[in-house]
Amino acid sequence: MNTSFRFLIVTIFIALGFITSCNDDTTPTEEEKPSSVNNTNIASTETSSTDSEDPTEPPPYDADEIDKINPEELYRQIKEIGEKIEELEKESTRHFYEYSQMAEFQKKILENIKIKKMIMRSKTVGSEEEKKAKKDFEDEKKFGKEKLQGLKEKNILLYKLTRSITEAKNEKEKLQKKQEYFLKRLKEKNKLN
Repeated sequence: MNTSFRFLIVTIFIALGFITSCNDDTTPTEEEKPSSVNNTNIASTETSSTDSEDPTEPPPYDADEIDKINPEELYRQIKEIGEKIEELEKESTRHFYEYSQMAEFQKKILENIKIKKMIMRSKTVGSEEEKKAKKDFEDEKKFGKEKLQGLKEKNILLYKLTRSITEAKNEKEKLQKKQEYFLKRLKEKNKLN
């Protein structure tokens, strides 16, 4: 889950940087609301990851259920879910690389907004130069908002991928415990015969 925290935190800082670059005052704006959603996501991620783990509890398998297991089918399920995890991790790595590049680009846009804002303020109020500088500033701000939206969408996608990977790993672990339990029972049965 460290990866998900990393990209959530980067998005929050970039969003806040964008807001302060575009606004003169520091009061909360409508633009800040999505970052609170990201904080909720972080909290729910922490809760779900700790709630799902309970390594000390023995597997709740019924003896009849274990005796009815098809070992080939169980092996196939474990193999398939392992392949699914690999695919999800590859996809997550690719999207995280794209996300990192988008975040770097967003930082450059923030710098451009700051520069254009300083230029605009240095011009005489009401002059043609000021009007042109203000238009440049507004255009850069609009461009930054568009790119920030893409960054937020990538953030959501990465969060969902991370959650899917965690769920798949938990499922694989359950199947492997079932397989271990099945093999242990099979061994015990063979000893009795």
